[in-house]
Amino acid sequence: MNESNLKVLVAEDETLFRDFLVRIIVQRFGFEVVGEVSTGEEAHRLCHELSPDLLILDLRLPGITGHDLARRLLDEQPNLKILIISSVEDPKRVGALLQMGVAGFLNKKEDFSVFEQAIEAVAAGNLFVKASAQPSAESTDIMDQKEMLETLSDREKEIVVFVASGNTNKEIATSLGLSVKTVESHRSNVAKKLKIFDIAGITLFAVRTGLIDL
Repeated sequence: MNESNLKVLVAEDETLFRDFLVRIIVQRFGFEVVGEVSTGEEAHRLCHELSPDLLILDLRLPGITGHDLARRLLDEQPNLKILIISSVEDPKRVGALLQMGVAGFLNKKEDFSVFEQAIEAVAAGNLFVKASAQPSAESTDIMDQKEMLETLSDREKEIVVFVASGNTNKEIATSLGLSVKTVESHRSNVAKKLKIFDIAGITLFAVRTGLIDL
């Protein structure tokens, strides 16, 4: 697919924010916006009618939720790239969405430049998750992250998988037969070794290093 011919559908119920996204898409990248919708049902219908290459999807749409719509569309149109946007960054949901196969997740509160980065990355076929608390999670290349993976023990790798999948410390402890304090200790060690201190960053690390398959 030629990126210059990329077709984008924007599903966002806040008019001003939708206009903001369209402006970035058209003025910054020159992509074609084939539709602007405010409900999940409209997004579903237009995805089938217009076959966009990229869907920018708000999680909290009237009607079909963004989460349910993403699952449905990825089953029906596996080549569709979906960039999720949300005003609430729920770590468990982020992990579930990435495992489902969405191409990216972005908090609405991010700066203008981050929206540009996200759209550019997803349009190019890459995964994008903003690891807001630790810039090094984005600046470290994949090879470096695979080398960092080797510094983790098998147990720590297990912890990374559970964290990236959205599990709480209590849930991890129950699954592994450990105490919550032991899980907390493992998570602290992982954070120090990887220099990644937020869940979005851990999730992106897990995807890039193959610990989690999309």
